[in-house]
Amino acid sequence: MDDALGALARTGSALVQGAALAARVLLDLDDAEVLGARAAGWIDTATGPDGRLALARRLVGLLTGAAPLLQSAPTALDPLLDRIDTLTDQGFLDRLPALRGGFDTLSPAGRGRLLDTVTERLGDRLDLSLGASPGLLALWTAADAAGLAAVTSLGLPTGAPEGSDGGAGIVVPDEPDRAEDPAGAEQAPRALSPTDRWRLLLGRESEKLPDGARRYAHALDELYGAGRGEGSSDLSRESGAGGGQEAAFPTAREWAEELDALFGAEVREEVLARAADQGRTDVLAELDPAAVRPSVDLLTSVLSLAGGMPESQLAKLRPLVRRLVEELAKELATRMRPALTGLATPRPTRRPGGRLDLPRTLRANLATTHRTADGRTVVVPEKPVFSTRSRTEADWRLILVVDVSGSMEASVVWSALTAAVLGGVPTLSTHFLAFSTDVIDLTDRVDDPLSLLLEVRVGGGTHIAAGLAHARSLVTVPSRTLVVVVSDFEEGYPLGGLLGEVRSLASSGVHLMGCAALDDTGTPRYSVPVAQQLVAAGMPVAALSPLALARWVGDRLRGETR
Repeated sequence: MDDALGALARTGSALVQGAALAARVLLDLDDAEVLGARAAGWIDTATGPDGRLALARRLVGLLTGAAPLLQSAPTALDPLLDRIDTLTDQGFLDRLPALRGGFDTLSPAGRGRLLDTVTERLGDRLDLSLGASPGLLALWTAADAAGLAAVTSLGLPTGAPEGSDGGAGIVVPDEPDRAEDPAGAEQAPRALSPTDRWRLLLGRESEKLPDGARRYAHALDELYGAGRGEGSSDLSRESGAGGGQEAAFPTAREWAEELDALFGAEVREEVLARAADQGRTDVLAELDPAAVRPSVDLLTSVLSLAGGMPESQLAKLRPLVRRLVEELAKELATRMRPALTGLATPRPTRRPGGRLDLPRTLRANLATTHRTADGRTVVVPEKPVFSTRSRTEADWRLILVVDVSGSMEASVVWSALTAAVLGGVPTLSTHFLAFSTDVIDLTDRVDDPLSLLLEVRVGGGTHIAAGLAHARSLVTVPSRTLVVVVSDFEEGYPLGGLLGEVRSLASSGVHLMGCAALDDTGTPRYSVPVAQQLVAAGMPVAALSPLALARWVGDRLRGETR
């Protein structure tokens, strides 16, 4: 368990890293202090879009398993208090949406209890002891007030930030400077107190925030609201434990403009993308295709939301979907290219550029050999022969049979992108069949993943046998045909028909592969009993990523059957 959790905490996804760290602390494999120090390190590295996304996901995993430790173990909370306190105002505000998203996994009541703990800990850090008598303190206060009045009457700067009253009631500037200067961070005025920072990232007691800081709370409440779970319905308590009571933004455009003014364009796109992931269709038109961070999750959300939109609204989304598809396909092609190299046959040539074909070079230069004084025979390669690549004369055929029944969105997206990449391989003819209870041949759109993804509609029952029957009708040379089925293998029709189709294809010499569906976390989700029967019938079943599928395809095209 120690080794397994240690490996997950180091190499797992961001969500799994946080959960694994929480499990290690709960099992006494690590001290609570390690938890706080690691979380503080995550905050330090959250300097860009990827870092902020990882911070939010790690906090979700961590707090899901070990949130009570922050209230009960000071050694776990203190490193976080120190890190939040030492950030500059701008550094904190840049990370605020990610921090709010991570802590939003707690219920409103849980965040309220954590804020009470934080307030108590911050109060314990203050040295409230006074060595002077009350009378002397009154004299000092009167002298301070007289001095401030004199300086103000002369028009001299007082050192207090503009918009504040002699240093009391400091507020956050309405439009903060986006440039964070690490060299001058210590000299920058601190407009946000540590307690106000925790009120912002926990989404609690927003009515106690200064006016400028309340704008940030209001903008993030538009996305996260009061939260879910214990305390989510109690928004009217006068104690301030509820999530703000300001009216929602009238339009998504006004909300986007407020986010841009407060956080800048980059963070605005991250917040809007998160809102789109949660099902807000009105923000899709506000996403900037050139600035948004491409991800399969966002593409899946956009495609699922676009399904019920009229064509007038869908036309506005096409640039966004096109950019997401192009970037993801480019990234996938880069990862898959090494697995698909060398899929052509060598052809000899005298033109330099390829690898030297030594046997042919020796045969072509036998006439230029001579014997040296010590009896050795030397070949002078006056006519070197090189090896280059040429297209194989007999093309292979790949038939992707993709299940588009319920809960298959992520697998459909990956399959469409994979088909588009494999469709560019010179020696491969790619077909794309989508099935639920009916089968639709989308081969004519496989070179345009945008059209392919917009065409596929997920839902309905599952009839894998029908998809395989259609695939069998496309087979011309079985030994040079690959049939890949992407499904959860929850066959909704009699299993005998499916097994019969598999046996028929396998006996004809077709190369078969069953790819188990993956859920949103990347975990295989499929019917194990059905998969076992399919393996016995002649179709191997495995949980393959697009990269692993490309390796399998490459091995078959090279003649490697293992």
